[in-house]
Amino acid sequence: MKRKLVISACIAVITLTSFGYYVFSHSAYPEVAIVGEWKEVSWVYDRNNVDEKVKQEIGTDERVDIANHLVIHEFENWTFRRNYSIKLHELNGKEHWAKWRLKDRGRILTLLNADGTTEVYSVESLKKNELVLHFDTDVHARGIVKITLKKIN
Repeated sequence: MKRKLVISACIAVITLTSFGYYVFSHSAYPEVAIVGEWKEVSWVYDRNNVDEKVKQEIGTDERVDIANHLVIHEFENWTFRRNYSIKLHELNGKEHWAKWRLKDRGRILTLLNADGTTEVYSVESLKKNELVLHFDTDVHARGIVKITLKKIN
């Protein structure tokens, strides 16, 4: 009886250890998953208060108003690099460099610009080919803006 208990405990420990190793070795850490080139696909108001969902496309003029103090609004491609730098590509071909960090288990994206300003985005989802970011704005009291990016490579 005692021998069966010891063997069962050993099998349970080996099984749990194997399962843990498999899960952690096959899961993509957010820092690894975000590396690559991403293209902005849309900016929309995601919601303007807790009770109401809004899906309204944001035009270019309004985008400039919303992102008045953000550097990011001028760019269409974001290239996250392994060394925690990000290259932001403007529509006119110019490039901007910043440093990026994922915090709180990949739920907060922070960009530190060369001029010392910091931008903070909430990572709504990070999938293999899609990145959805949120940030709060008080422009027109609309609330949360959702930026969707698709992975290019």
